Amino acid sequence: MDCEMCTVEGGDSALTRISLVDWDGAVVMDSLVKPAKPIIDYLTRFSGMTAELLNPITTTLTDIQTQLLSILTPTTILIGHSLDSDLSALKLTHPFIIDTSILYQHPRGPPLKSSLKWLAQKYLCREIQKGHGTHGHDSIEDSRACLDLVKQKCEKGPEWGNSGSNGETIFKRLARTPPCGKGALGEGEQGKTGAIVDHGAPEKNFGQMATYSIGCDSDADVVEGVRRAVLGDTDGAVIPGGGVDFTWARMRELETLRGWRNNHRYDLIQMEDRNPSDPQPNNKDSTTPEPSLTSTVTKTITHIKDLHASLPPCTLLVVYTGTGDPRPLAHLQKMHRTFKHEYKTKKWDELSVKWTDAEEQAMKAACGKAREGMGFVCVT
Repeated sequence: MDCEMCTVEGGDSALTRISLVDWDGAVVMDSLVKPAKPIIDYLTRFSGMTAELLNPITTTLTDIQTQLLSILTPTTILIGHSLDSDLSALKLTHPFIIDTSILYQHPRGPPLKSSLKWLAQKYLCREIQKGHGTHGHDSIEDSRACLDLVKQKCEKGPEWGNSGSNGETIFKRLARTPPCGKGALGEGEQGKTGAIVDHGAPEKNFGQMATYSIGCDSDADVVEGVRRAVLGDTDGAVIPGGGVDFTWARMRELETLRGWRNNHRYDLIQMEDRNPSDPQPNNKDSTTPEPSLTSTVTKTITHIKDLHASLPPCTLLVVYTGTGDPRPLAHLQKMHRTFKHEYKTKKWDELSVKWTDAEEQAMKAACGKAREGMGFVCVT
């Protein structure tokens, strides 16, 4: 089921169209509805409703309620997207519903909800609501999209569509997004492009979905890699002239100096085994002078300035600091794992680590601290 609404006198939403399809997608009901109160906004860009369509209509909300009660039984399962809005407009309740806005979790979790248009594009490879912002949505089309999303969930299992098992990287999202000024992508056509610029071999990790991956040995290499990704290679050998649509890059020298860098599982184990208050290990040759925090911060700022200066006009630059200090959190996580392992095999008095509410609260606080950061946005 899908409903379209308008705004009536007093600022309330009122039903203007309702569409109902059965399990096979056949239309069971598709009716326009005349609100009882005067309409102050037809919301044509979303609903598709106009005065010309609704002026001759005599069907009321009461008529629709009567029809629905003759179609729906107490055991009917009602499927829709954000059904709370539709049922509120219908002034009805129903005991069995499936809401695709809840069934398919938002990648960033609740209370955020994904739009039906996005879900249909991502999971059904289907473009719907093409009239969004102009002549409105097709409620029959939306109803069938909801139905097909539920069928797909039934076929693929309860974990299908959950962000944990089916997360989508920004590079994958870019690849299925048409370039500016172009309609839907055709078969075999490429969407927007993205590049990742990072220390090491980014193509083995986050860069697998990127159009281009540029590995670096230093932050100076990162600045040069960003310039190359944004502007393209001079000879167009790898990255064509004009560069990519989106570039993600990471500078790591400051992170490394502070002992926060964690590239491998082995590094994580060493980090967890150290107490956060312990001095940082120095694995470098003793003859190599250790750079100071001040000089490294200054160097990082210079790199950011150089990066900014290399960007073409009208480029959006977002600089963010990443995480806070992850070491206290890693230390507490190690304690928690040890406790869970020993708790299964030892008595309470024999445990080498005790995990109480105090430790639980400390880990939550450390997690919050590790997530702290700052961001800066500008347009060149």
